[in-house]
Amino acid sequence: MSIFRSPGRFALVALVLLALCLLAPGSACAKQLGSDFGFIVDMPSGFIPGEGDGKTKFSYADPNEGMEFDIRVYEPGRYASAEAMAADVATRLSSTGDTEPFPYEGRKAVLSELSFTLNGAPQKGYAIFIQGRAPPPAPPADGSPAAPPPPGLAPPHPEPSYALLAFSSAGRFDAYADLILSCLDSFSIDRAALRAPGPLSQYLLPWPPERKATKSVSLPGGTSADLPWSDEEAAQEAGTANREYRVLASYEQSQDLWIDAWARFYRMVYRESAARLDRLSLEFSRVLPANDPTETARRVLAWVQGFVYQRDEKGIDFVTPLHAAFEGRGDCDSRAMLMAIILERMGIDCVLMLSREYSHAMLGVDVPGGGQRFPWNGKNYLVAETTAKVGLGMIAASQADFTKWLGVELELR
Repeated sequence: MSIFRSPGRFALVALVLLALCLLAPGSACAKQLGSDFGFIVDMPSGFIPGEGDGKTKFSYADPNEGMEFDIRVYEPGRYASAEAMAADVATRLSSTGDTEPFPYEGRKAVLSELSFTLNGAPQKGYAIFIQGRAPPPAPPADGSPAAPPPPGLAPPHPEPSYALLAFSSAGRFDAYADLILSCLDSFSIDRAALRAPGPLSQYLLPWPPERKATKSVSLPGGTSADLPWSDEEAAQEAGTANREYRVLASYEQSQDLWIDAWARFYRMVYRESAARLDRLSLEFSRVLPANDPTETARRVLAWVQGFVYQRDEKGIDFVTPLHAAFEGRGDCDSRAMLMAIILERMGIDCVLMLSREYSHAMLGVDVPGGGQRFPWNGKNYLVAETTAKVGLGMIAASQADFTKWLGVELELR
């Protein structure tokens, strides 16, 4: 059922979408934090650890200590459902607000509004509760075989459940809304989820989306294909990119946090967009040489070099990957990210190259071949200039000082 059909759900979605339009605060080091439980969080820049044991309780605050982001891990079986977990936490906090269920990565989840009092001060925010999956049932005692579980939905061991809470003082909620939502959306329950939209995104638009229309897209070699398309999906991708750009914009004047924030912006957009282009990547794999990664990279580079050069100067100055791919347009960073999404899906390691001094972006690809190479994290990536029609490994002499380039690994390996 559409998320806009239930009156209660519509009200909560509207509140979340309203919060997506509000500005984030001025300060926020980006850091991908892993845990023994397998979950990963791409923490906003500058957040510092608060109270927590580092095992089942994690707490972080922005540098100004104006908002808090908490993660709680509960042992398998403690709660019968995500709703029961949300209700228990709401009772313990004396919190009020709407609660709506949604699916997240094959698990049952709940999004809740938070409204409670902490140390005498009213607080406001959102929480996401995710119920861990149970392993498949044991075979019946009579020896007859158990019914097989649905593919991919039953883990070998019971999973813990998670509560994600992000909130600020009620009086500062409007200022912190984007950062609150970005924190919740930065959670990945496991490594596989790093390449899928975040929990909040999957609440706003169920994943995978329903694609009722088709849209033609060009392919390398001059061919084209009609692929499934959804305007709602493209709008969701753009909404996330806009929110993350506003978070990034808050670091513009920061002398020590902007580099991490810049890298996190592209990781968050990559995470929102990568799996949405899996069908396109499959079409590419059918027309590109499977055993020649260098030639594959050359052909994808030539494809993005043929795009119309276009910048969204009135908005976030970034054409999102879906629009870039299907409409053949974009600036240097849009093309580089799209190229990375396609090549990494085909097993080719890439690194996004960013330069504030040159006001430019390129891609580094880990393939054989001659040319200029960008050294990053122990590898030497062959450079790919996506806007000028030059060959793989070529870079303008005026931009060849690699000390002025930052590498961003978009996909955690």
